[in-house]
Amino acid sequence: MKLEPLFIAKENKLYKIEDDSLFDLTNLKTYELKWSELELEEESYNEELLANLREQLKNLEISNTFAILIPVVDKPLQTPEQFELFANAYNHAARRIKDCISLVGIELPKELTAQGFGEDSEYQNFVGLLTKKHSHYVYFSKQKDVPSQVVIL
Repeated sequence: MKLEPLFIAKENKLYKIEDDSLFDLTNLKTYELKWSELELEEESYNEELLANLREQLKNLEISNTFAILIPVVDKPLQTPEQFELFANAYNHAARRIKDCISLVGIELPKELTAQGFGEDSEYQNFVGLLTKKHSHYVYFSKQKDVPSQVVIL
């Protein structure tokens, strides 16, 4: 099930697609998801946690409220193998909440964007993996020097 995007990022801001209006980011709920709680062992995921997250996101739909997912890097994230495990874990999470229209997208942790946004960067690998099945996601960052398609929080 592929969702149609409700939002788009333009010039580091978030817009509703239906009327091209600027969306107030203070209206977004945030859900932190610790990597260590998501991935209990290498490529073994906490399905109960994800089911609970899905239920919370589905409840937001009732009130037409929107949210972003904030990955919390609480394990070493330095080697290519660790970056791959990280990306796979959050890609798995995205699959479990794929039908939640309340989820606008994902915040990019600084560890993921530290080396920049170039073609072979970990940012590109992460976004490329998630975009295969979740092309409606918008990506957010607290950094100021991000591509124009990333919303600055």
